[in-house]
Amino acid sequence: MKNRKRGRVPPSFLRWERAMLFSFLNFIDTLNEWTGKFVSLWMIPMIVVMSFEVFMRYGMASPTIWGTELVTYLFASYILLGGGYTLLHGAHVNINIFYNRMEVRRRALFDLLTAFIFFVYPWVLFHEGLKFALDGWSRNRHSGTDWNPPLYPVLMAVPHYSFSGF
Repeated sequence: MKNRKRGRVPPSFLRWERAMLFSFLNFIDTLNEWTGKFVSLWMIPMIVVMSFEVFMRYGMASPTIWGTELVTYLFASYILLGGGYTLLHGAHVNINIFYNRMEVRRRALFDLLTAFIFFVYPWVLFHEGLKFALDGWSRNRHSGTDWNPPLYPVLMAVPHYSFSGF
């Protein structure tokens, strides 16, 4: 203990902390990968339902009460749940005109600053979205339309999206 300098953290603690952090990040990456692959398959039923809706509306002059609303909910969930997958694969849009002209250190600093700024958004979205989703679940909220489907499955996509955005 005499050799130890004041204020220094023992290396064993840093290794443990780093291992926990990397295992958590690995879990998030795996969750985003599998969620993105699963949600990407939702495009097929959306196309089928929307094609059926268009056929019924314009071909038979008898639209369904559920088609457009189902596609809206599927697409909202598709966008929210696919955001983490998009972030994982670096497919979000950025301003390449400025970003590509920066040197590597400046890009890293820019990424760090923007990540810090936008960490607040997912945290608030997770906290408030979870409250809203649990409230919708406990009160058994429905859309209020003619079809009147429950809203809580779609509302649960909001905290999942914000969690995967971390």
